[in-house]
Amino acid sequence: MACESNTASGGARAPTWNVIVAATCAGMLMTALTGCSAKGTHGKNSQVVATVNDKEITATQLNRVLQSSGVSQVTPEVTRRALESLTSEELLVQAALEGKIDRDPAFVLAMEQSRRQLLAQFFAEKTVYPKATISADEVAKYYAAQPLLFANRKKFRLTTFVADKQDMTAAVNAEIEGVDSVEDVRTILDGHAIKYVTQMASVAPEQLPLAQLPAFQAAKVGDLFVSEQPSGKVTLMSVTAVEEDVPLTLERAKPLIETYLANARNKQAIEDYLQQSRAVAKITYVLNETHAPAGAATPAALADSSAVTPDAFKKGAAGLN
Repeated sequence: MACESNTASGGARAPTWNVIVAATCAGMLMTALTGCSAKGTHGKNSQVVATVNDKEITATQLNRVLQSSGVSQVTPEVTRRALESLTSEELLVQAALEGKIDRDPAFVLAMEQSRRQLLAQFFAEKTVYPKATISADEVAKYYAAQPLLFANRKKFRLTTFVADKQDMTAAVNAEIEGVDSVEDVRTILDGHAIKYVTQMASVAPEQLPLAQLPAFQAAKVGDLFVSEQPSGKVTLMSVTAVEEDVPLTLERAKPLIETYLANARNKQAIEDYLQQSRAVAKITYVLNETHAPAGAATPAALADSSAVTPDAFKKGAAGLN
């Protein structure tokens, strides 16, 4: 059985089921060092936690490092490493300023690019993204709609074949439709002299394309899944084994689902906002036709703000089991 899932190459990427667990952990962190010592020997601010050549490092800076690190528990050792990282950074910053790196044209350009990205990100977070929390009903519905990710988790052993899309002609695709084993796939590709790269992998459901999860839920050994990639490649995934995995309860999946649904909702909100803005804005492209944008794609900075990484959910799910 062959199932196809085409991946569009233009515009913003569709959200996949992957979750940034660090974001969940960061929300659990308590403010560190709230009881920092009183005024130091020189009467300095009580929130100063270190100095480097008379340059102060504050508890606020330290807390930000701790919160962005994704740790679930702030221990004295974790705090020490974070503070050491800040002092090392300060030494490099001081050396850079002494060397007038802040006046380097490349640095100025990078600063402006970062400024633009931060402005867009902060505006989206403060103005565009919905403020309502994800409800318990939304979480429960998503949990029930994706049994392969949660209640009926499975792992799949796959043999993949990656070939150029242009080599996958109508005749080849017609033959591929009838395969029921890895050997059949290899025989067809070799018979048409198609070059390909093959490898074997064990795949968790969160590593699969979201649109293919229902098909994989019913997958059996020998089934073939075809996925077109934006790079001009086609991936053929032949199932060689299906293994039961440890279920993920609703309680344990709740923070992961909330983060995913919030990211997906934010992504849709920014796409809607940009569509409305483009409708009234005066936009003129001065590039020639060969370089002009093919469509009104969502800026990468905003698309990535709601995207999440495959490894994050994989690690999070492993930690929750």
